[in-house]
Amino acid sequence: MLRWLLGALVLGVTVTVALAQSPPAIDTSGWKTFRDATLGFEVTHPVTWGVGRTTGTLESILLGEPAQVGKETLRLQFFVQRDINPSGLSIEQWYADQLKRLKVSAPPPSMPTVLGGRRAIRREMIGAFGKHFDFYTTHNKSDIFQISIIQDSPREPLNRTAEGVIATVRFIE
Repeated sequence: MLRWLLGALVLGVTVTVALAQSPPAIDTSGWKTFRDATLGFEVTHPVTWGVGRTTGTLESILLGEPAQVGKETLRLQFFVQRDINPSGLSIEQWYADQLKRLKVSAPPPSMPTVLGGRRAIRREMIGAFGKHFDFYTTHNKSDIFQISIIQDSPREPLNRTAEGVIATVRFIE
């Protein structure tokens, strides 16, 4: 009986910790889809968000909330870095190669993840403007797809709405 009670207590603590670490997924059913054939992706986002485009030497899509005075504004930037991976390396090999080329002695924390069904790298670092979250994955044969997010508070985890948006990324060929 005592062994069963201890097992139930351990199981209860394990389940409580797991639930505390994994908040429920955000409901994205009312969101709208943005599709960009030039950069080769689509993503779903809250209906109140706006979409912008940068052009020039680096083309990107800006997606986010409208700015409000006194409130942190959540924005995601989507890039495709063309021909930056001419050898067609895996994302892990490409990322390691980039760190070597930059001669980074203490790289910022990164971890493997999945983006649009593809293996990806998630990097987090604290900079002058807050906490940076970057996601990288291979795109086509020699391109790298990147999502960048900067949050004002360096101590906060990635915003749950941003996580929800990232979870909806799909690549179009």
